[in-house]
Amino acid sequence: MNMTDLVDAMQVGSSTAKKKRFDDLLPAEIHRVSAVDLLLEILTDLKEAEFWKFKWFLQLTQLQQALPQVPWSALQFSNRTQLVSMMWTTCGDRCLALAQEVLMDLDKSDLVEKLPLVTSSAKGKLSLMDFWPELKQKVKDMESVIKKLLEVLEDLTIQDVTDIRNALSWDSSVCPYLSLYWRLQGMNADLQETVLLLVQTFSQRPVDKMEELLSRMQRPDLEFALITSTGKKHVVGKRKSALMQKVATMAAVKTLLLETFNRLNLNEFQQFRRFLQLTVSLEEFPHTRTWSPAEIQNRTDLVTVMVEEEGVGSVERTRSIFRVMNRADLLQMLPGSSAGRKEETSTEMDHSGSGSVEQDSSSWTKVDPELDGASPDQDPTYSLQSAAGHFECSVSGLRWVCREKVGFRYRFCSWDGHMERMESRGFRPAGPLLDISVLTGKVMEVQLPHWVCTDDVPESLKNFAVLHVNDYGDVLEKATRVTKTHVGLADPVFSLRGALIHLKNLFCPPRISCNTLMYYQPKTSYLKMRVYLIPPDPALKQLVHSRESSKGYEEIMKPRPDKPLKTGCGFSLQATVETARIQPPEITLRHDSQDPNFYEVFIENPEENFNLELLQTHSEKVWFCEIRKDDHPKAGSTEATGCSTETVTVKKEEEHFVDKHRETLIQRVRNIGPVLDGLLQKKVLLEETYDRIRSLLTSESQLREIFSCLRAADDCKDIFLSILQEKEPYLIADLQRKC
Repeated sequence: MNMTDLVDAMQVGSSTAKKKRFDDLLPAEIHRVSAVDLLLEILTDLKEAEFWKFKWFLQLTQLQQALPQVPWSALQFSNRTQLVSMMWTTCGDRCLALAQEVLMDLDKSDLVEKLPLVTSSAKGKLSLMDFWPELKQKVKDMESVIKKLLEVLEDLTIQDVTDIRNALSWDSSVCPYLSLYWRLQGMNADLQETVLLLVQTFSQRPVDKMEELLSRMQRPDLEFALITSTGKKHVVGKRKSALMQKVATMAAVKTLLLETFNRLNLNEFQQFRRFLQLTVSLEEFPHTRTWSPAEIQNRTDLVTVMVEEEGVGSVERTRSIFRVMNRADLLQMLPGSSAGRKEETSTEMDHSGSGSVEQDSSSWTKVDPELDGASPDQDPTYSLQSAAGHFECSVSGLRWVCREKVGFRYRFCSWDGHMERMESRGFRPAGPLLDISVLTGKVMEVQLPHWVCTDDVPESLKNFAVLHVNDYGDVLEKATRVTKTHVGLADPVFSLRGALIHLKNLFCPPRISCNTLMYYQPKTSYLKMRVYLIPPDPALKQLVHSRESSKGYEEIMKPRPDKPLKTGCGFSLQATVETARIQPPEITLRHDSQDPNFYEVFIENPEENFNLELLQTHSEKVWFCEIRKDDHPKAGSTEATGCSTETVTVKKEEEHFVDKHRETLIQRVRNIGPVLDGLLQKKVLLEETYDRIRSLLTSESQLREIFSCLRAADDCKDIFLSILQEKEPYLIADLQRKC
């Protein structure tokens, strides 16, 4: 019969009888009965419209504070007794603090005074944004939308507000399980409450929805004002602002959840609904339910119902289903469990104030990545897998900490396109730029390698940052730790990531680790070399290597400088041979992402070994290496200008290069995919042979099968060698030097 007043009156009349039985109760039971009685007494003092608002504000507050939520289907038509019972069931003794928060949103300070003083620790001031960093910006965006709508509609008459409320109450596009009629009419919603409910319900397009309502009301003046709104700051009271943030939080949660649902194709979405139907049980939700996942076909409606019914539990439930569906990519878009999350983070990592304490390198387990097959036009991509623990990639130096099995891939990217924007903000690249994608599991902490000497950087945590490139642009995040070799970030969201340093706060440019890259031109009677001095940036090194290889230059492998060198300073290169000519006389050490400068060394007919020496301008020698004749076997003598037909004939009669180094190639070549692709393209392998070799489990077995196919044809071996020279240039160059 919905005669809530009579039920509440009977409950209040029996409160005296309840108090007489306190002597028969345990202390915990006495606390429960006292809290229930007190809450019931306070709710009885609320008018019917205020009681409707109390239930709505309670729903919003439970979500914002990441508390278990009473389903709206049970909350909507509950009487005061039922509501108090559900509050105690879901929140226990925190229900008093919760009621105090809601009453403050209602501006019922007289009723707040009836509650006992609740300490700040009991109130549980953690919000959902503490566990979901991506939510913060979405909430701000939603708050801006609310203020824009209120600004445009602030001069409406009472009749205008009534018309909007009525139009919204009977809107046919609202999810049938969540009719707005009872909330809007039951609490006689004013302008702000109507706007808040509209934003909460139509979180994906609140402004469009308001334009639609105004059009139906034939109010083109307000439509135009809404479209041309300048977005000026709308002044609201403190409590009203708090309520806006709660509504914005619910709308933002719906938006972010829907973004994950939109990543599912139709079949995957149907699979999600089936799993959801299986996980939703009456035992979990003892309150009356008025909806079923199987009956909701629309993604937007499903998200709306899940959040309205379960609050933060909808996020946890979505995570559990994505886990079953093996959608690790979508798991990365959602926060982990809110319970104990901050405690886990703090115990996993030591965030020292100085950020100067480095974990012993022996505690990091080295992991060798797998090189994914890629075409020559694409950057190589590396894949990694690990169990729980502390790990370091042997190629990139990337470190990560995880509590479960994880799998991810990464590739090195150029700083080009980002450097100019970073420099305008006072930052410079301090390490390689990595594009990281986590495929399975959760990474608790990532440590990105950097090349800066931290001895030159006071207050490292303050002066280092991490670049995060997302769909909205460049974001600079504070590092959670800085060691001599790495910059750490807790609970990372992965995308393009790279370490940065803030140079404006430093008295002088820092020193950095450096690489020296050397190339020579083969088939010349003289020695022509190019020498690069660059930071140890793999993407930059790949750029240099590709550029020089395309021009026919071959690499000379030599050790890099052992000590860090000062950025912004000039360095000169000298050779201990009188006939050497070197240009330019000086190069300034900097990070040029697309066009790094180099020294050109020219020596006619070099007959002896000599040294190359690097000197800091007006200072000491900082690096040297010895260049021997076998470092440039194809240059520096008249024989290097070409090969006669007779020489070629002799070589043809000798054992082929790939046969001579068969065992070494089998053991050391790992990037088999591109090699197979090249052999298929050159028609050395047939399609069925290609498929058979691809199906073999190890690279060794794949290479042995390739050799068996090449056994009788030197022309095919020549093609195989040319492909290896392109795909494995370092290995082939090393074997050629040993010939």
